[in-house]
Amino acid sequence: MRVLLISENRCRENLVPFPLGVACIASATLQAGHRVSCLDLMFSEDPVGETLERIRDFRPDCIGLSVRNIDNQDMFASDFYLPSLRDLVRAIRQETDAAVVLGGAGFTIFPRECLEYLDLEIGVVGEGERTFLTLLERLESGSPMDSVPGLALRRGGQSWINPPASHTWPALFPPPDRELFDVKRYDWVPGREPAYTANLQSRRGCHMRCIYCTNPVIEGRLVRARPPAEVVDEMASLEEVHGIGFVIFTDSLFNYPRDYTLELCRQILSRKLSLKWWCTVNPLYCDRELLEAMRESGCVGISLGNESGSEEILSILKKDFAREHVVCSVSAAKELGLRTNCFLLLGGPGENERTVRESLELMLELAPTQVTVTVGIRVYPGCEIEALALRDGMIEPGQNLLYPAFYLQRELTSWLYPFMRDFCDSHPGWVL
Repeated sequence: MRVLLISENRCRENLVPFPLGVACIASATLQAGHRVSCLDLMFSEDPVGETLERIRDFRPDCIGLSVRNIDNQDMFASDFYLPSLRDLVRAIRQETDAAVVLGGAGFTIFPRECLEYLDLEIGVVGEGERTFLTLLERLESGSPMDSVPGLALRRGGQSWINPPASHTWPALFPPPDRELFDVKRYDWVPGREPAYTANLQSRRGCHMRCIYCTNPVIEGRLVRARPPAEVVDEMASLEEVHGIGFVIFTDSLFNYPRDYTLELCRQILSRKLSLKWWCTVNPLYCDRELLEAMRESGCVGISLGNESGSEEILSILKKDFAREHVVCSVSAAKELGLRTNCFLLLGGPGENERTVRESLELMLELAPTQVTVTVGIRVYPGCEIEALALRDGMIEPGQNLLYPAFYLQRELTSWLYPFMRDFCDSHPGWVL
């Protein structure tokens, strides 16, 4: 089949990542023998016009449309991205009868809602390689697709989601295609805005149970790691073939499992790569030996999803680590010369002025390179925060959470955001 894969993401706030997920689908689709064309709308000045031009030139039988972001997750300057995507979908449907298949992280969180909003019939929930290839087989043969594992379907006013297939071990499929989606355009240049960044993934899944996080919904809780040599081969290709000098690991937790991470760092070091990299770590598994291995193999900085400096709030958010782990991690990383980015997620269940100030005091004491602050927690379906928001009257029963909704303690509503706005403005390295 002729398959057109489109990355529709045009969000340029913060880091702007290479479209890794849909690039993985592109590789798997090529390997299965299909003809593939890819379109990255991140750099497009006319997304609709460019898409229609590609459809006319390529004449696809199937169009895969990756939906990464639903909104900007900002309670106080909310930006809902789907209206422009709906315009794009309508233009596609007017131009071609090719099947349009949704996928991506944003779609996986809201499959029924996205199908309804965009007036489409088919989508892939979760990891796409296996499900999308099966769907292409059914489309090519004209066979029924109603029972394909991992598909979301909408027909005759009804919608449903088929149970997923077992999670894919990443080594079963080829690494992401870096040519059809041109990774050179994402080579990070210090000081350039927006910050386009190349990325890669050494493992999928997250075993943690943070009450607000969608990562387990998207990738599952079972952590599945690629062979270290395969990851290092991909890093070498990024450096030697594509000229990339800096990458970010998209792994939910780069330092878990610990033994795997140590072996990966040893193999990176053995290849004598010049490539520098950044990753996200869990403070619970962040010991000095591991940080040293990371630094020696090219790591220049770490992000810590600490979210709070209050023991009470860490427990409510189910972070599974304590304040002391945050202290030890940031201190050790700074001693080793690594840059550090800590996160504060303020205003959630149990938050009050005391716990907020505990978080601020800890960050001031540790003085990481950057502190990224969010006020109000985006409520996503399938996360524990949904039930808490319903209990506390933050959302209504049956509310469509596709439209951004947030949890913010009522007693903090008038105080917290303006206070943090002034605080961040007066403290270099703090970002709200």
